[in-house]
Amino acid sequence: MNEIRILHIMDKVSVDGSRIHGPARQIAYRVPLYPSGRFKVMLLNLRGEDAACDVLRQAGVEVVSLNKGKYDLSSLFDVLRIMRNWRPSLLHLHGYASFNFGRVAGRIRHVPVVIQEHYVDKQLPHYQRAIDWFLRNWQSKALAVSKPVADFMITDRYVPAEQMEVLVNGLPVDRIVRSTPEERLALRRQLGIPGGAIVVGTAGRLAEMKGHHYFLQAAKLILERVPDAWFVVVGEGPQAGALRAQADELGLGNRVIFTGYQENVAPYLSLMDVGVVASIFNEGFNTVGLEMFAVDLPLVITDLPCFHEAYAHDENVLMVPPRDERALLESVVRLLQEPELARRLIEGGRKTVKRCRIDQVAARYAAIYEELAGASTDTSDSE
Repeated sequence: MNEIRILHIMDKVSVDGSRIHGPARQIAYRVPLYPSGRFKVMLLNLRGEDAACDVLRQAGVEVVSLNKGKYDLSSLFDVLRIMRNWRPSLLHLHGYASFNFGRVAGRIRHVPVVIQEHYVDKQLPHYQRAIDWFLRNWQSKALAVSKPVADFMITDRYVPAEQMEVLVNGLPVDRIVRSTPEERLALRRQLGIPGGAIVVGTAGRLAEMKGHHYFLQAAKLILERVPDAWFVVVGEGPQAGALRAQADELGLGNRVIFTGYQENVAPYLSLMDVGVVASIFNEGFNTVGLEMFAVDLPLVITDLPCFHEAYAHDENVLMVPPRDERALLESVVRLLQEPELARRLIEGGRKTVKRCRIDQVAARYAAIYEELAGASTDTSDSE
């Protein structure tokens, strides 16, 4: 049986100062789960080397970085050169420049192409729309991480509907384990949180789209209703300084703890009594909520179309309108005051996690690659 060689092409593997962005991390999660000896994976990073490249290499992915600008036309010749030397069975593309150069390179080299979008871009440039229209049939398969993203690809990026498939992000459940009571107590002491305090927290890249500034506004209101509440914010990003300043301006003092980047977020999520995802833009698919589910944390999340793929109001989460700190307040307090509701949502979260296990998601990717590589081989044989 021939080896299937998958060449991922990405515009970049991190964003806004994060160590690794979601699409690259998903690849790192999936690759070790592919059938041994059947797949070989390379990632071509159009930008420069950073910490995310090492994360991918540790997962068994060969990484090559081109150090090119977003629309540097010489990237096309680099892609063709690497394809000539590495001889991929198919291309899997992520990002505008990758879509453009990769689809052209795939057509030139007669290699099947998969394109995948990870979020809804409300500011899609007009020139990219024109390029997408011209290249609209230059791929064999299109993937989206949620239905709103799929609709965006079909409507705004001219992808044929018959090529589309929604394939949600997966979670390595076995790696995300709730801390023991002793471990939670030790981390509380390390962070300076009193043993009996209520902890409300959030996690994710500290960027505008994540809505952390609304979380902090809600924190001030929560503290007025729950005087023994503490707040934990896990993550790093471009708004870290502004959010710390906002916490000071709101008079939250030492009640808000910014942990910075944590490779293993499970211990910090395990500290929390209620988790919050306050995103304000359609981000594609949110995995932080799944991580909260995995450690049995009741969750309040904003009601965005991109979240409906995995999150349902009153089934596994309480949903609130975006940009509404008072709605966040009321839902958090409700979960603290209604333990039976919290238990019911936790059980719903457990069921959701089972549907989003990374091994199941990886198996579907492997099946797609097998199908496309097989079709390519059949076509070559017939020629």
